[in-house]
Amino acid sequence: MENLNQLLLSFAVAVVVTAACTPLARRFALKFGMVDAPNPRRINKVPMPTGGGLALFAGFCAASLVGDIPHVGITALCAFLIMLVGLIDDRWELSAGLKFAGQFLAVLLYVLFGPRIEFMSNPFGGMLYLGKLSIPITMLWVLTLVNIMNFIDGLDGLTAGITLISALALTFLAWQLQRYDAAVLAAIVVGACLGFLPFNFNPAKVYLGDSGALLLGFFLAAISTEGALKGAATIGLSVPVLILALPVTDMLCAVVRRTQRGVPFYQADRSHFHHRLLDLGFSQRQVVFVAYLLTGISASVAVLTAHLTRSSWLIAIGLGLLFWYGSMRVGMVEPIQGQQRGSKDA
Repeated sequence: MENLNQLLLSFAVAVVVTAACTPLARRFALKFGMVDAPNPRRINKVPMPTGGGLALFAGFCAASLVGDIPHVGITALCAFLIMLVGLIDDRWELSAGLKFAGQFLAVLLYVLFGPRIEFMSNPFGGMLYLGKLSIPITMLWVLTLVNIMNFIDGLDGLTAGITLISALALTFLAWQLQRYDAAVLAAIVVGACLGFLPFNFNPAKVYLGDSGALLLGFFLAAISTEGALKGAATIGLSVPVLILALPVTDMLCAVVRRTQRGVPFYQADRSHFHHRLLDLGFSQRQVVFVAYLLTGISASVAVLTAHLTRSSWLIAIGLGLLFWYGSMRVGMVEPIQGQQRGSKDA
């Protein structure tokens, strides 16, 4: 009962503090020129203040004071560094190299002084002990999730809503596994997203910006890395990958698509999931609700199959193939035999 009360209190504090700080973050962004200006690739027609990461970080810090979460010091410090990289990019548009270097240093600090992924499930049964490989694998995992959420951040309420649904699934799973510390951390992320969404849902008053999108990706990585999904009773990293099937597919399609076109994989274009559905005639809200539905389905499948060590890998692969097929159908990636050409949308 005590664990449940702590979880609910942390959740409530995250909601209230994030909601209270979001208008302040909006004013801060406007004052210091952190504005997302319209361009051919973006959806917004008028300049929009960014800096949503400030409100999310405030909600996380306030909730962590009342919630007993592990490694709170190093997690908060690295979350701040990740957010800071995003804030600087929101204001001055860092080069891809500098932006990644800042992320790399923050994640390296987190892995060296915080938790690591020490086990991975073996698709053929049992668990694999990573040993010294735990450091590079954990770094790769955290950096991937940080950038996955930034890749898909393109519509009002899209990334915050996907993160909310994903963190809710992780909360339930962690609680089911009696990993109450990780469940509290996940509930805090749910609360922060819930407090932010009223200001970010279409028509948005403030954007996440890179500061918010990178931060949400880091939070999701921290939840899974903390150990909610480690151990013989679970399937390791395949659970959060399955939960995040939509953003993972979107990122993979972006890398393949840009490779086909002969441009750098980090070069922005206008063929992401949300772009393609908009081009097919969906409204912004309809696209976001489709994304929520798909994430809800993949998250439900992940929770229901979390204890099926061998079968879950087959389910994850099967769902991944379905998502990939759908991606080709809507034009997120070109068929293999298609002509490779430079992007016209960069």
